[in-house]
Amino acid sequence: MSLLASLRAPALPAPEALPNRIELVLAIALAGYGLVLPFSVAGTSVLLAVLLLLALACAPAVWRSRPWREPTMAIGLLLLAWIALHTLLRDGTLRSLRTPFLAYKELLFAPILFALFRLCRRREWFWHALLAGTAAYAVANWGGRFSPAVAVALAPHRIAASFEFAVVAYLLLDHAPHSATPWRWRAGAAFLAATLVFAMDGRTGQLVLVLLLMLLAWRQAGRRWRVAAVLGVPLLVALAGLGSGAMQRRMAETVEAVEQVPHEPYSSSAIRLQLVRHGLTLAREHWLLGGGYNHYAELHQDAVRRAYANDPQRRHMVDAFWARTVNPHDEYVMQVVGGGIVALALYLAWIAAPLLRRRPDGTASPALAGVVIAFALGCLFNSLLMDFVEGHYYTALLAWLLARDSLPPA
Repeated sequence: MSLLASLRAPALPAPEALPNRIELVLAIALAGYGLVLPFSVAGTSVLLAVLLLLALACAPAVWRSRPWREPTMAIGLLLLAWIALHTLLRDGTLRSLRTPFLAYKELLFAPILFALFRLCRRREWFWHALLAGTAAYAVANWGGRFSPAVAVALAPHRIAASFEFAVVAYLLLDHAPHSATPWRWRAGAAFLAATLVFAMDGRTGQLVLVLLLMLLAWRQAGRRWRVAAVLGVPLLVALAGLGSGAMQRRMAETVEAVEQVPHEPYSSSAIRLQLVRHGLTLAREHWLLGGGYNHYAELHQDAVRRAYANDPQRRHMVDAFWARTVNPHDEYVMQVVGGGIVALALYLAWIAAPLLRRRPDGTASPALAGVVIAFALGCLFNSLLMDFVEGHYYTALLAWLLARDSLPPA
């Protein structure tokens, strides 16, 4: 079977029927996992540990389900293996594996979650609980408009929250035409979109939302109106943004950072541009073999030092906090600088594989495609797989969607 054929029709055995009591416990654990996934790192870690224990309890059924036959999961495991091998060859000690493994453990957890979702007959409980957790988190973000203390508490999580709200809003709109009450799903999507635009400062999620709405407009508009619908989406979002102080502030900050080259980066946009500049320098220098996943901070600081060593007004920036970052805020840069061209190729293949996936009836999944495209875009501005919250949220949704689409409708 050709590689393309295996991507389109992976040979997966039918899931086994678990005993009713065990299957019910698994369904409850998956639902609890979905409930806390949007907003609680501690809760996610606890429920993930419970799911791993259940995977051990169901180990024979998990093994016989062959989750590694799903191409996306297989490529992810190959990427994790390359990260481990590259780290060992670069650093030479088992201890050196700790940081990169913890950063990319989702590549290992995803096949386990995929197998558990396929074994669970009540897998939709996860989705409904995820919606409940996401809605509760969105309400909390509206609370941040009226309580400075809440706003301060939520601020560190704005990137993850914005990505989550954009993706779930898309999934709700994608599901609406197939529902007996589409207005409920569309109202939920509108609430999440409004939260993203008016109640929080989440530039990544806003960009992802615009792209996903353009994708929906192309799919759902008539052929004669597709171009107009697609072009109208960013215009409508921009008009809505006129009423959002946070959105206007971030747009002005971005424009200012692009138009000016300050001696000292003082905004997140200006710092991001510095990270892009030096990240691309490192990518050009290390694209073939990679500089090592444990060494990005020192490589980045060296690039800053070389760039500003002869500039008296900027020489001090070598000691700035952003000059010593371990996170380039671009997953593609992280992969090529960390593991070279092999890592980047495997990472791109891991992202592309779900887009080529076909359900048993031969059709593609718009829901799966939208989630993958959102993640691919987000990775241009953040290291989404390396970041625990966003990476885990995406791999959990990916595992659920792949499991759902690998089985005939119930």
